[in-house]
Amino acid sequence: MLPDIRPTLGAVVAGCMVAVGLSAVLGFQTFLYFRIFPSDSPRYKILVGWIWITDSVHTVLVCTTVWQYLIVNFENLGIVTKIYPTVAIIVIMTAVITLSVNSFYGWRIHKMSKHNWWLTGPIVFLSIARVGLAFTTAAEMMMTKTLSEFSNKFRILFTSGLFVSAVTDIIVSVARYYYLRTLKQGYLPTQEVVDAVVVFTINDGFLTCTVVIASIACWLGMPHNFVYLGIYFTISKFYSNSVLATLNLRNWYRHQYTWNRPAGLSMFRRTTGDGSRVHAREHPTSVLSSSGGSPRKHTHARSIDDGRVEVYIEHQVEYNVGNLIPEDLDALESRSHRSSKSVEMPSTAEL
Repeated sequence: MLPDIRPTLGAVVAGCMVAVGLSAVLGFQTFLYFRIFPSDSPRYKILVGWIWITDSVHTVLVCTTVWQYLIVNFENLGIVTKIYPTVAIIVIMTAVITLSVNSFYGWRIHKMSKHNWWLTGPIVFLSIARVGLAFTTAAEMMMTKTLSEFSNKFRILFTSGLFVSAVTDIIVSVARYYYLRTLKQGYLPTQEVVDAVVVFTINDGFLTCTVVIASIACWLGMPHNFVYLGIYFTISKFYSNSVLATLNLRNWYRHQYTWNRPAGLSMFRRTTGDGSRVHAREHPTSVLSSSGGSPRKHTHARSIDDGRVEVYIEHQVEYNVGNLIPEDLDALESRSHRSSKSVEMPSTAEL
């Protein structure tokens, strides 16, 4: 009787298909990023390029693994117990991508928390520990070469790496949620943007953590098939797409909360018909313009009996709410406090 290959080779094929699909999504997001944000910070461009390259290498390794299992050993059913070196390298690449993503979020949390090392320190430690466990796991896979032997000897090792990854996800998501909620102050569009970012943060952290936990559950419950491996193929893809989605959604925030929402304040110097300035009892006109209509004029006169002359110098000031959606969302906090300041008119200079 032939063994059931659905939970072994079938799971590998399914995981490969999902991984390739997510890699295609990442490639499209990378294209959008460089088209929408050509003037973005060089550090972000380097990060996006690095993530795309490592993800491409990861995808090639996944496809190579499936090729070896299904094509090279087409009639060899005993191959389901063998661990190819490409599987070990996939473990390493997953850890490298995870480290890159956690470093990005850890750096942002470090800035939002005002350099709180008590919070970002554990994130750095867990991220580095995750990489160390992954390299150790990969070395043991290459030496044991069979799934049954690896499962019997190093189950705790592989589980520890995935568990550390899940714990890091939880800490990062909770920290992002906490510090983003503290930004809900000041101007209303800023609060709306923060609400949108918070929702995305919760969903994003929940998704990556769920995938990791699912891989752990399948590994502990079904260590002798490849269901856990098929899920494991997709872990790095969710991490990579998370970063690109975080960067690209800035454009959506910009269009969602700044379209047709200019807030302007228009002021000018009052002059007479021959171009001379206003004198003692001739008071200027203050103009407050709305976003879509013509200015409304209000004239006020006041006697000046002590010989002084008041001149109202009025300037046109336009504050675009679009500035609340900066190129770097790390500036959101400072912009929020700045936008909450009131503007008084008119300004008076006494001569």
